Amino acid sequence: MRNVLYTLLYIMALLWSAGTAAQVPYSYAPGTVTPEELSALGGNKSQFVQGLVLFDCAADPALARMKGRSIKGVRCYLRADYKQARQKRSGILACSGSPGNLVQITYADFQEGWNDVMFDQPLTIGEEKIYLGVQVYETLGTPYPLVTYAAATVPQSCLVNQGKKSWEEYNDRGTLLIAALLDDDAADCLERTAYAQNTAHPQTVAPDADFTGGLYLHNFSATPITTLKIAMQGAGATTPTYREIQLTEPIGAYGSTVVTAQLHSGLTEGTSVAWSATVAEINGTAAQAGRPGTTPLYVTYDNFIRTPLVEEFTSQRCINCPQMAYFLEKALDEHEGEVIYVSHHSGFAKDAFTSAADEAVVYVFGGYENEYNPAIMYNRAVFEGENTIVQGIRDMSPEPYLVALDIAADMPAMAEVNIEAATDEVQVSGRVARDLVGKPLYISCYLVEDGITTNNYPQLGMDDADAPADLKEVFRHNGVILHSFTKDAVGDLLEVQPDGRYTVTYPVVEKEGFGGTGRRIVALIHKVNKNNLRENGVLNAAQVSVVPTGVEAIKDGQPTGSQLSAVFDLAGRKVMSPQRGLYIRHGRKVLVR
Repeated sequence: MRNVLYTLLYIMALLWSAGTAAQVPYSYAPGTVTPEELSALGGNKSQFVQGLVLFDCAADPALARMKGRSIKGVRCYLRADYKQARQKRSGILACSGSPGNLVQITYADFQEGWNDVMFDQPLTIGEEKIYLGVQVYETLGTPYPLVTYAAATVPQSCLVNQGKKSWEEYNDRGTLLIAALLDDDAADCLERTAYAQNTAHPQTVAPDADFTGGLYLHNFSATPITTLKIAMQGAGATTPTYREIQLTEPIGAYGSTVVTAQLHSGLTEGTSVAWSATVAEINGTAAQAGRPGTTPLYVTYDNFIRTPLVEEFTSQRCINCPQMAYFLEKALDEHEGEVIYVSHHSGFAKDAFTSAADEAVVYVFGGYENEYNPAIMYNRAVFEGENTIVQGIRDMSPEPYLVALDIAADMPAMAEVNIEAATDEVQVSGRVARDLVGKPLYISCYLVEDGITTNNYPQLGMDDADAPADLKEVFRHNGVILHSFTKDAVGDLLEVQPDGRYTVTYPVVEKEGFGGTGRRIVALIHKVNKNNLRENGVLNAAQVSVVPTGVEAIKDGQPTGSQLSAVFDLAGRKVMSPQRGLYIRHGRKVLVR
């Protein structure tokens, strides 16, 4: 009897395998992904989380060819097991016409990773919009359940409802890893169909010019792709530009890849100008019509050079802050190109360094309950695939910070910033992009101090068992704001001339400081929107080194004792045996004679 049962189970497994193998997946996201390519969505609380992708014949010619065919089920990717079918909490969803119009839910137990779940009743592809997706019940402490692929930001492919409250489209988080499982007779409709989309956006490009960009390419068919011809067209262009793409590795069945290619912009200028790509040929043969990949570009003749601004939220009372600072410092040293660093001693606890400017900028957390240390932000921008300006500590290495610095350095600069520091005044001048003239922009200008030791300003976390061996030796308080030149701590409204130029002058101030080894003036032009964090961001920033005013003469020759350990040259290098000349001690000029 047991052998008969095993035989029946084996036959049923074969039949199920054969049935599922016949399904054709249709999705704008890749079918295989690595953890580095993924971005998670959830709320870190106990609640229902739902995600949908729109499949619309009106917007997708490939789907239109399949009218009358059936959608058998949904393929989805989850970051944890959700065994909730009995409680009717986890399952696949189908909505018609709008995200809220649920027409079918099939409850299922999900496992971590990919899941194929069939509907109780297949759906027929027709004129109505079809939304397919997944529902789980997230619990506090479990990984965020939904997963997106950040390189493909297809419109209406990332609709999320947390807590069954309202549906929201995340148009910069990528595409949910959700696919429609079609009847096998749909395969002929996709024989020569692929999707192309620019991945590195927004980026600053000149009008009607070539630029280097990334192309996400997705194969909708079971036939490998070795060559493609891409038709690209930016706003204002009357005809498309064609480019051949030769792949070093074929795109396999239902697979995808990202390649670097020479693309071409349109004529229209603006900060968010539509640019589209469609696949015209596949393997030398005309492609079947597919959905165009449309993304925004920043098109302007005002192509400024970006200097990335890195701002860290820290505190003397933060145990984990020194280690984040340690690896961030290494990343700043390894990064090719100038980087501006400022520390904000706020967001968790005040300390001896906290200034009004530090406290004013915590609005970037989106609320008091979200504040923490250590935290970091780059150009005060929300990274693609993220939903907050600030980021936490990643891992104990410089690598994640180097990656973030590269992203920050590639962000389009929408202004130029120049600083001139004279004996009596500081002047910040430059120009903003023409399309931003007349819009509310802000200027912040700080006097910051570097190289403050822990002798007089101790730091928690220095004795942590996991701390790097040389942490105590190399750690310094850097980027400390001594003074904000603006009247408003969050920044003053910038007065811009009709041609985009601006000039702001501040009087020089005397500040005693904390005994550091160097000072800088940092200025940034930025947006401020406390109600919508995505409407913030630094247009550009600049810095200049300054020497503290006032000279203290050491009449008895070379300094000794404690003076010896705190004397630096004008470049900020410690000098153990200073000769005659000008040095810095405790943030002030010292003349050794």
